[in-house]
Order: sequence, then structure tokens, then C-alpha cells
Amino acid sequence: PTPLALVAGRENIYFNYYWNSFAADGNRSLPESDRLQYIASYSRPGRMASGWSYFASFPKSAVAFAALAHTRLNIPVLTIAGEKSAGTILGDEGKTISADATAIVLKNTGHWIMEERPSETMSAVTTFLEKQN
Repeated sequence: PTPLALVAGRENIYFNYYWNSFAADGNRSLPESDRLQYIASYSRPGRMASGWSYFASFPKSAVAFAALAHTRLNIPVLTIAGEKSAGTILGDEGKTISADATAIVLKNTGHWIMEERPSETMSAVTTFLEKQN
């Protein structure tokens, strides 16, 4: 309840902090029109609590993932991360779950890969999928 009380009525401050701080360049993260839509949606009653419930489930998910980690995937896996965000960490994790893992690290990119580098992100996905055919 405390985080909800602190953010209520200040959703714009909360989200803009993350959008700007987790980007390689805060001017290239989410466009203003998208920001306004997210803020309007999450400002509605119960929406912020629902959104945060995803993060509250992390401890339970970690237990489930630990059990699943004993079996490697026999499918190709693609990871895409921003150099200034997860960087090589996400790719290293992909290699622990699949013998056929492709890791892409987008230079000068933060957490918001589709917003910061849409062409490069889509090119990586398209190239990966084309190799699967």
C-alpha cells in the first residue's frame, strides 16, 4: 500500500523517471503520445496495483524457473538487450537454457529496445526467424 500511496496522482513522475533513466538517451525512449497513454491507463483505479503484481510474483517465479532450469530447451532462443541495460547478461542467460542461443546486444541502447532502436530490433528478430525456416 505504501508505494501505491506514494505514486497515486504522480504516475507521470514515476513513469517518466523509468522511461528516461532506463534509456541510453531519455530523449529517445518512449514517444510522448505513448507516455500519455500509459500514464492515463495506469492512473485508473487498480491498474498500478495490477501492474506491480507482476513484479511481486518474482520470488515465486524464481522458484519455478529454478526447477525448470534442470532441462535445457531444444529450440533456438534469441535474446536482444541494450548495451546500457542488460548488455551481455541476457545473452549469457540464454546460453544456459539452450544450446542454440543467439545473443544480440544493441549498441548505445537502454532497456526500451523497440522504442530506442526499432529498426535494429526488428532486423534482429526477422533475421533470427528467417534462419529458422
